[in-house]
Amino acid sequence: MNEDAKEHVLRFLRRCVIYADESIQRKKDRGEQEDIIAQWEAYREFTTYAVSEVERGDLNDWFEATEMMPNLDLSGDVHRLDPDSFDHHERTSWIGAAVTPRPLHLVSTVSKDGIRNIAPMSSISVVSNSPPLIGMSLSKNREGRSRDTLLNIIETKKATLAVLPPHIDIVRWIESSAKPLPSNQSEWKEHVAVTNEGWPDAPATSLIALQTTLVARHPLPEGAVAEWIVLRVDGILSPTLNLELIEKEAVLTMLTDDELGEVRTSNAWRHKMKKSD
Repeated sequence: MNEDAKEHVLRFLRRCVIYADESIQRKKDRGEQEDIIAQWEAYREFTTYAVSEVERGDLNDWFEATEMMPNLDLSGDVHRLDPDSFDHHERTSWIGAAVTPRPLHLVSTVSKDGIRNIAPMSSISVVSNSPPLIGMSLSKNREGRSRDTLLNIIETKKATLAVLPPHIDIVRWIESSAKPLPSNQSEWKEHVAVTNEGWPDAPATSLIALQTTLVARHPLPEGAVAEWIVLRVDGILSPTLNLELIEKEAVLTMLTDDELGEVRTSNAWRHKMKKSD
């Protein structure tokens, strides 16, 4: 039996129970509907029972050793693929496999009319540390219209980029916020926000958030429908001054082009590299 696999499953299920307890309490504190709370209580009860089954050994046959997959590297057969031969979905999947995982951010903006917008983005990277600059690619929709996030940033010059923990209710919010809405409607709904005067709100569930200002815009070459923008980081919102605590927290991540998950888990393999000044 694979004891490591069993322990990983137990650790995950126990975390689910803890998260369910916290979520139930939050919903009770907010006075949410009893039927919603009852669903969470049923989920907690089921998960607690699953923990007991695994602990007792009732499911030990689930953890039998499986055939090891061969190591994948380029020391043997090498296939060179031509991206131009793929359709859009295939190209997105293959390129995504080479640059993921990457943290998923919720980008918060406000229109000139005061409508709050929030949208999930993963095409974000640090392009400079001094000065602190973030690059982000923003595409157009199928009708060729720039997305509200880009339009709002152009109008107000401001955006707040939030990194989030891997909680299922946050994933559901992200899924709903990715659906197109009329420009006069907000994706925020009932979600709690952290307000900081002069800046778009950050979700209260954020692990950390960056307050940014637009400093440059660049069209992408070769007929790409996306636009590359550069944002200066003017403020960092953090729940702690201990950076190591932030670095060790699990974050919501794009694992593939259409899958979300977590990285930076507490039991992940780590090695801190020494850097010259």
